Amino acid sequence: MITRLPFRLGSSHTWQALVAVPCALVILAVQAQENPGAATAAPQAEAPSLRLAHKLTPLSLSDNASRNQLLEALNAMLSEHPDVLKARSTLDSARYDVNTAKGARWPSFKVGTSYGNASLGQNRERQSYNAINAEVRMNLLDGGAIDAGIRSAEEMESAQDSVLFGTRQNVLLDALTALLELHRFDAKVRIAAESASVIGQLAHVEERRAELGAVGRNDLRRAASRQSSALAQQHALESQRMDALARFTRFYNYTPISNTLPDLQVPARWMPASEEAAKVSSESQSAELTEIAHMIERATAEVERSKAQRFPTLAAVVAHTRDPKGVLYNEGTRYGLELNWNIGNGFELRDRILKSISELQAQEAQQESVRRQVHEAASAAWGRTQAGRQRETQLTDAVREARSAFEGYRRLLEVGRGNLSLVLDAQLDMQRLMLDEADAIYDQRINELRLVRTTGQLLPKDMPEQWLSQLFDRPLDQPAARRGTQGVPSALPLRQAKLAVASTDLPPGQTPLSTSLPLLSTQRAQLRLEKKLDSTLFALPRSTPESMAVRW
Repeated sequence: MITRLPFRLGSSHTWQALVAVPCALVILAVQAQENPGAATAAPQAEAPSLRLAHKLTPLSLSDNASRNQLLEALNAMLSEHPDVLKARSTLDSARYDVNTAKGARWPSFKVGTSYGNASLGQNRERQSYNAINAEVRMNLLDGGAIDAGIRSAEEMESAQDSVLFGTRQNVLLDALTALLELHRFDAKVRIAAESASVIGQLAHVEERRAELGAVGRNDLRRAASRQSSALAQQHALESQRMDALARFTRFYNYTPISNTLPDLQVPARWMPASEEAAKVSSESQSAELTEIAHMIERATAEVERSKAQRFPTLAAVVAHTRDPKGVLYNEGTRYGLELNWNIGNGFELRDRILKSISELQAQEAQQESVRRQVHEAASAAWGRTQAGRQRETQLTDAVREARSAFEGYRRLLEVGRGNLSLVLDAQLDMQRLMLDEADAIYDQRINELRLVRTTGQLLPKDMPEQWLSQLFDRPLDQPAARRGTQGVPSALPLRQAKLAVASTDLPPGQTPLSTSLPLLSTQRAQLRLEKKLDSTLFALPRSTPESMAVRW
């Protein structure tokens, strides 16, 4: 902003004013040193309070919509997936068994009828009868068999609840893995396509040189062969991408736009601090160990019920029989207690007890096996995560060096001191390393998902609200990247990359999001307008109408 002052350089009053301005500034500086509080109060009162804010763009809005759609599909999948529905149905059946076991404590009702002929009395005349029987029976003593049956049914219900929880964890892990696989092949297809484009540019330049007679056509044929190979690899990767897309659709029930899918990153606070911490967390949060613990309790209850069946049972009985003709029964109601001792042949009861004890021992052995498997899975997931991180770092360095070598050979070719064969070899090495780097990046993310699944952090039992949305929150220190290719470098050479960066420069006074995000997270920028004399106007002739300016 430039403000023109209404005086001219040619007048004497103007030069007196120019001399007076520095003197006034010196006087103000001395007063400010003598009274600093008064000197700073006025500018602070007049300084506008400015704060950096995010700028919404069509890309950010579409990314937010895609993220919300993905989170809604994830939450719906955790309750509507076929495997989850099957496990929930099994849990409902176990709950019905609990109700049945508890119902054994209540009285049981029985109504029946009998019809036939009987010869009674001295004359032995046969008479027909039709009787109706009603009976109410309630068990008073059963040796603890009913209580043991109830405990057995409740433990089975708890075990099925753990199965449902483990099924939801596995479904979530498979769904997130499908998302990462789609990202993987999106990135690899992009790398292959850009590599084919780079080879095409090199072939075009080489063809022009061959037409001018500077070089032969052997290198040109080799470039055409490399380009066809890169395109064939692109189509093969596209086929694998379609498989990944079909798997994604099977889990999420919608077909996405790949370049708008949010990137997935496991939060650092979900990761265990060490291998021992991973083992302890996996053992305490394992759904499989919880299930086998409930199965052991159920087997113990079954042993107690089998042993309780050795004792007699005492039941209170109320019965009423109505025989209209009085052939067999007289009208009346019977009240009494019944003592039953079902011994059988003795061998059946003994075998039932031994069978339940064997099942208990089998469940205890299975518990130890499951515990070892959980420790093995935790140790393997921790080791894969550590090795995968080193692999990703090494491949990133290798890609950077391969790109530098490719650029060096390309510059030599441009100045006529190299040949196309060396450039093509360097480009092939860079492409191979970039594909390996993409595999390393997404393998590492899958390993991290498996690790947090083993430690129980992927889907806690008491899951807080917006828990899954943390998987798609981009860190503040991470710049915005193209969706589906976060962490995977572009296959474009450095020259084109620099042009791409230059084409995205913002107008003066604005900062890119990647550089403003740390400032947003730490402090507010305090801005203040300053006056600045434009010294270039002093060189103008005195006859110039525009004398001087004060620039804000």
